[in-house]
Amino acid sequence: MKKLGEHPPQRLQILMTDEELSDIKAYTHQNQIYGRSAAIRELVKIGLEAERVAGRFKKEG
Repeated sequence: MKKLGEHPPQRLQILMTDEELSDIKAYTHQNQIYGRSAAIRELVKIGLEAERVAGRFKKEG
């Protein structure tokens, strides 16, 4: 398992539809990612980068 950083990871609880979970499962399988959490982290990273490129997100600090 990939180390998440120097500090312990924070737990986040979210609610998702069956369709969203199905899409995450497919993404996990297609990209050979181990686990839903890793897939969700990757998708968030991709989404934030897309928002940064589009000028709608600027990382602070």
